[in-house]
Amino acid sequence: MDETIQLLKDVAKNARTGEEALEQLLEKVESPEMRGELDRELRQYRLAAQQAESALERAGAVPEPVGAMQKAGMWMGTQMNTLTDRSNAHIAEMVIQGATMGIIEMTKARNTCPDAAPDAAGLASRFIVDQNDIIERQKAYLREPALV
Repeated sequence: MDETIQLLKDVAKNARTGEEALEQLLEKVESPEMRGELDRELRQYRLAAQQAESALERAGAVPEPVGAMQKAGMWMGTQMNTLTDRSNAHIAEMVIQGATMGIIEMTKARNTCPDAAPDAAGLASRFIVDQNDIIERQKAYLREPALV
């Protein structure tokens, strides 16, 4: 498969995975401040996915959807992780872990596709920068005590 298409598929899939995870997490968040932050991050994921999917469409390819098993696994993880602790600190920790996984996956994808077109490589790099931004913003919530 063409490296450009593969990298664009990876960006789209990672962004849609992040979007799905945040949508599930938003159902558990009570703090208006954290909800606002997660909404902001959700918009970042949606934009990245739309840009990658548009580029795929222009290239005559289609994105790979987030699989049902992956969605079910995320849902179960969200349910279990928020069962006893819905504090902003705990939510932030979950988001940071997810964004870190996104950085790892996107870095691997970028390294696997060194000959991808500059626009695809740029989208992947922007996705990594956005993930780092999410992590930095979420760190501010780690100071809050856990609600038990």
